[in-house]
Amino acid sequence: MRNSTQPAFRTAEPQFFICPDCQCLFIQSRPVSHHSQIACCGNPLTALIPENLSASRSIKEHLNASHQPKITISGGFSANVATVEVGEGKHLMTGDHAIRWIYLHTFMGGQIKYLKPEEPPSATFSLSGDDAFVYCDRNICKMGNAHCLFNCKRGFAAYAYCNQHGLWKYQF
Repeated sequence: MRNSTQPAFRTAEPQFFICPDCQCLFIQSRPVSHHSQIACCGNPLTALIPENLSASRSIKEHLNASHQPKITISGGFSANVATVEVGEGKHLMTGDHAIRWIYLHTFMGGQIKYLKPEEPPSATFSLSGDDAFVYCDRNICKMGNAHCLFNCKRGFAAYAYCNQHGLWKYQF
């Protein structure tokens, strides 16, 4: 189904917290008050701040290339999927160093996929409801169905968590 109005995001940009003891993940979809203290295992959780992928130099350039999440949308006007690939499939995936999870923030909320160390660093997310429908900014799509760039998904964000180098973000 095609509509001319892009939906609003139903949740704020997610905030991620991790327990330094048990590695339990907490995702907050509303801004957390500075007075709030989130705890696990009797200790405050550590906030995960996404790396700034645009401000890279030397060694950080290598980290950026191997941690950069990329979103690819495929499908049609009423049924599509988002595939998030980290580092163009080149990120190391071992027990000691791996992308542990990928989170996709969409109009309707978010989805998370946990990865095993032996799996490739990618995840596919089914899109439904407002996330699946095509909301084009143009009266007539000039690209045509076969060449749609899915610009209607502007604002989607992919987050990838590396257990060695932290949280990385890509905005679609």
